Amino acid sequence: MKTLIRNATILPMTGPEDMLHGSIMIEDHQIVAIGRESTNFKADRIIDAKGMIAMPGLVNAHTHLGMVYFRNYRDSSLNLQDWLEEIWKLEAHLVEQDLYIASLLGIGEMIQSGTTTFADMYFFQAETVKAALDAKIKANIGLTLFGDLKESKHRVATILPELQQMSGGSAIKIDIAPHAIYTCSDDTLRYAVEIAKQENSRFHIHASETIKEVEDSLATHKMSPIAYLASLGAFSVPNYLAHGVHLAAEDYPILQNKHTSVVHNPSSNCKLASGIAPIKKMADYKIQLALGTDGASSNNTLDMFQEMRLSAMLAAISTEKTILFSPYDILQMATIGGATALGRAAECGTLEVGKDADIILINTDKAHLTPLNNIYSALVFAAKSSDVDTVLCRGELLMQNRVLQTIDIAQVMKKTQTIWEQMKNRN
Repeated sequence: MKTLIRNATILPMTGPEDMLHGSIMIEDHQIVAIGRESTNFKADRIIDAKGMIAMPGLVNAHTHLGMVYFRNYRDSSLNLQDWLEEIWKLEAHLVEQDLYIASLLGIGEMIQSGTTTFADMYFFQAETVKAALDAKIKANIGLTLFGDLKESKHRVATILPELQQMSGGSAIKIDIAPHAIYTCSDDTLRYAVEIAKQENSRFHIHASETIKEVEDSLATHKMSPIAYLASLGAFSVPNYLAHGVHLAAEDYPILQNKHTSVVHNPSSNCKLASGIAPIKKMADYKIQLALGTDGASSNNTLDMFQEMRLSAMLAAISTEKTILFSPYDILQMATIGGATALGRAAECGTLEVGKDADIILINTDKAHLTPLNNIYSALVFAAKSSDVDTVLCRGELLMQNRVLQTIDIAQVMKKTQTIWEQMKNRN
């Protein structure tokens, strides 16, 4: 299949000045040319992108798709711990079949808001893999670990081979995802590092999300969560850490390595009153940054446009300076930053010849985008997820003219509501 996108304003995200007007030529799943349309390129499908911005698909580097069932539920919790205890009661009623529909709903929402790659950490991972394959989206699916070493070894032995067999090609990667230092034993965390190294996988964990987590770590381990993870070897393998809200001075040099990315989840951090992550200081230390939505229960959306806008605003208010993070910097976090965190920088995150055709088209013919004075500022501060018109992932058309192509979203929404009503009545 050859696809031609023509008449687009192209933001390849390879540099703030690298903006052009022209065409993108796609053969099968890869970009083969960008710029002037070749007369030798005979397209099977032509997409007229007049009045649209073409840019890399967004990367949601941390979420929990199965939590869509708990969206807008029990939002009056006082803090993360109270909220977690409420959610854990509900999660006890989840069954394997619930997660396929929940994952499809979350993937549909992400596609509608311009996401072409995501990282997930939740239960019944095979159902999320199946949903991602059916929807034709890219995903890093974390094999989530909790508890002691015996339980973790059992999960790896029984679940990992199935996930690896299902994942097949490069669209799905399997990561090792111990939940957090307060839900996993030290033996489990060491084992997770060992398995990640053995399987050439990435290590994905929540870290330094709350003050309580840090205080408990100091009391128990006599060091910060980041230092504790370092002592267990977590930074000897490629890894990405969700949150990083409360960092000690000694944490920054630890995170300053090519193996590590910190995933900023501003909406979740605000909603649960966890705090504002010091992304400016992390950037000063050249720590790699990505963006995530977290789960729909603690956000309550999976909308990366909201995360970009809030990230920029929190960076400004927390430093009382408006220019420390440019809109382009924020877009980088949502594109190549996320791709780097997930070990996919060679295949996506920018629009370049030889990379996968993970492309979104944004309709600028909107009142809130007129006039389009600064295109990067418009995307971060003014654009909405509903402005995303068309989405391609690996050259596959996932949405066109706001219509999903790989998911019957009306049926998925109906099934989600039915399952949720059943779940509330389960004993």
